[in-house]
Amino acid sequence: MKINIQILAFFLILGNYAQAQNEIKPCQKEPAFIRTLGFDPLWTALSTSEKQKIGIVLVEFEQLPNQLAPSINTPKKTVYQHESWKQAGYFSSITFDFFGNAYTLPTPLISMLYNPIKKLNTIYKIDGYTGILQEWLSLPFAAFPHANNPYGLLGITYDCTSDLLIASTVAGSSRQRELGVIYLIQATTKKITDTLKNKDVIGMTVAFDEKNKKRLYFGKARTGAIYSIPIQANGKFIRNQLRFELSLDGYGPRGDDKARKMKMLNGSLLVSGVAFNFNLQASSEKPETNYSFRYNRVVKKWELYDFN
Repeated sequence: MKINIQILAFFLILGNYAQAQNEIKPCQKEPAFIRTLGFDPLWTALSTSEKQKIGIVLVEFEQLPNQLAPSINTPKKTVYQHESWKQAGYFSSITFDFFGNAYTLPTPLISMLYNPIKKLNTIYKIDGYTGILQEWLSLPFAAFPHANNPYGLLGITYDCTSDLLIASTVAGSSRQRELGVIYLIQATTKKITDTLKNKDVIGMTVAFDEKNKKRLYFGKARTGAIYSIPIQANGKFIRNQLRFELSLDGYGPRGDDKARKMKMLNGSLLVSGVAFNFNLQASSEKPETNYSFRYNRVVKKWELYDFN
């Protein structure tokens, strides 16, 4: 029996990446209030990127012929905003839980005018049924934001396997001192189960590693480095297993991107990189580059295979 050497080589290489590190199956539900308002959840999205609107909005996209779902180029049809969604100024990241509740973070855009400093470490929640936005949990400040670092909370994600809401703050950090904290929070009780201190972090995601252990993957706000740390079933970090995963340094059009968003999908780590220097004006422009990495089990490292 003859075997095509090129095909055999392809499958041998593919085997280096198969089932290496994998996503946790999503459990998030659509907010019920979207249908209550008369919108189709498939053709809508909550957005914090509408610069003409302070706060969060619900964007409805046009349902174009031969299109099953909206794409990045789909025109907007309607922009809806509940009166409570602008009460806390500008927001950034959003994550959803098993019940369709949306959690979001107040983040100043161009100035501090609409975002009070004392609220920059407060997580807000949009109730999945009523659609009303309210303060959910205020986290302690290591130090207050200041002129050289006007930020507080920057990163948030939800772990479907444990009902943990994970949030990161950089409040009070300076060039000389890294005072950021990552919080593990039981969403149903608001109980803080653990913290990882002295870590300035933006993007985060939870996934299974090459040994099927659950890890938090997080991107540093000061460099392009991405690290991971295991999370136990009791909602605690395993600190002595913190490890470096990869770095965005030298990649992309700028070479100094930081990981703003991350997710694991089909064994690939997808990273959205942005220029971030604790500067309001630079951060408001947010030129993003999307990177795709795969974990090579043979050499035990991540390898870049695409970016745009």
